[in-house]
Amino acid sequence: MNNSNKEVRGFILSILKLQYPGTASDRLISLTLNDSHLESALPQIRGHLHYLEEKGYVKTEEGNELGMQRTMATLTAKGIDLLDGNIPDEPGIMVIR
Repeated sequence: MNNSNKEVRGFILSILKLQYPGTASDRLISLTLNDSHLESALPQIRGHLHYLEEKGYVKTEEGNELGMQRTMATLTAKGIDLLDGNIPDEPGIMVIR
């Protein structure tokens, strides 16, 4: 497992925690990651969101923002528990506490 992927996934969860209980678009996540000099291409972001959704840490839905297709993501209660250290760490996600 690539540590960069783990770091990006942890950062995505942190972004979503700031937006909770609201959503964040893949574009907002991409721009925020880019500002932090992390991998921020939309296809990779969508792949990370898919992984996080399969693990139960986020919910996603496809939306339309100003005529552009967007993936909207929301942190789940399980995602908050992971970030807060209330459940065991996930090997594929780097959580900074």
